[in-house]
Amino acid sequence: MSTHESTDQTHLVPGASPESRRIELECIVLEVVEGPNAGLRTKVTAPSIRLGTSADNDVVLTDPTVSRRHAQIRITSHGLLVRDLESTNGTFCNDVRVVEAYLKPNMVCALGQTKLRVARQFESRHYKVGQERRLGTLVGGSAPMRELYGLLQAVAPSPATVLIRGESGSGKEVVARTLHALSGRHGPLVVFDASVTDPEMVRNDLFGHVKGAFTGASGARDGAFRRAHGGTLFIDEIGELPLELQPRLLRALENREVVPVGSDEPTKVDVRVLAATHRNLDEMVRDGTFRGDLFFRLSVITVPVPPLRAIREDIPELARHFSEQLGLRRGFSRAALDALSAYHWPGNVRELRNVLERAAVLCGEGEIQPIHLLLAPQDAPAQEQEVGKDGQASADPPSRLREVERRMIVEALERNGNNKSAAARELGLSLSTLKRRIAQYGL
Repeated sequence: MSTHESTDQTHLVPGASPESRRIELECIVLEVVEGPNAGLRTKVTAPSIRLGTSADNDVVLTDPTVSRRHAQIRITSHGLLVRDLESTNGTFCNDVRVVEAYLKPNMVCALGQTKLRVARQFESRHYKVGQERRLGTLVGGSAPMRELYGLLQAVAPSPATVLIRGESGSGKEVVARTLHALSGRHGPLVVFDASVTDPEMVRNDLFGHVKGAFTGASGARDGAFRRAHGGTLFIDEIGELPLELQPRLLRALENREVVPVGSDEPTKVDVRVLAATHRNLDEMVRDGTFRGDLFFRLSVITVPVPPLRAIREDIPELARHFSEQLGLRRGFSRAALDALSAYHWPGNVRELRNVLERAAVLCGEGEIQPIHLLLAPQDAPAQEQEVGKDGQASADPPSRLREVERRMIVEALERNGNNKSAAARELGLSLSTLKRRIAQYGL
């Protein structure tokens, strides 16, 4: 079986009623059959477990012939893999000493005088479709949103890695923040943007560096993984991660340790990883532009985020929510809400937020009307056209709108450290359109 033929480990199964669902998570089941801990049986819903006598292992053994950190067992696309962690007395599979080996069914592993069996199973978790109209900072009571709420509440307490999939601007980071808030993890949520084009900058920002690692490294830097210790690391735009850095990320996920630039010593990290993408990673795996083993590790649980056009009934509520959030203090005419609900929203909720901010400036002190929304025709990309005073598409927006747009671009670039790709995503523009506007406004 090829790697990409079995990459999604999450199984969503309809429950006994239309409002009930079941999610099945892969887990590692371990039973000690001989040794001081004989009879110990444990089931862990994690992609890998560490065994040894040290208290920081997932499975702690009291056998004095077992090393402090003796072995690791992890789930792969090809089955369970056991790896010896340079133990003193070695790791044996069917009496053969191994450094790394795939486990066959009913195979007995020996760590010192301890013998154990390990199996791969699915654990079912039942959950109900949510009844809320809001969850954390997520807003909307449509059926797709309630389905999302139920799934998030079911998977949030799990330590498993989550892949959040959805179109650009659909609110994937808001989903990540909600998952972290519901997870019970006490550490911080750290957001990392993988779309930075320089691989060395990505490596440095993700894993950190030690003092003197390179010219200009006058001090040490923790990197995103170590800053997120005890909490959650959200890797946005994971599909943009350079291919040469993907093995390093895979090792960090599997071993729960990172090696800073310029160091030979790994650092242990306790981090739950969430990743997001608008790309089709399945196709990228087939094309060889994304590693299948990394995709397998990231997609332990997959959370789909609906596009705005799929939750049109939530648009009036979202519009009022963003109006309050932005402090716009503007009402909406019925016609304006109808226009918002009928629009196709290629930029999703990010575009909705930007449209409302712009409309609040254009409407002055009055109520927001359809004319203030400046929505593009349904057969034209919203980011490529503006509407002139005569209602026709124009390449040169009115001077008032030009100033609003220029200010929004400047602020987006400042917020994103002049990263044009990140600013374009925030504004709901294509990168080419943003570059054209930057040149047009002389930024």
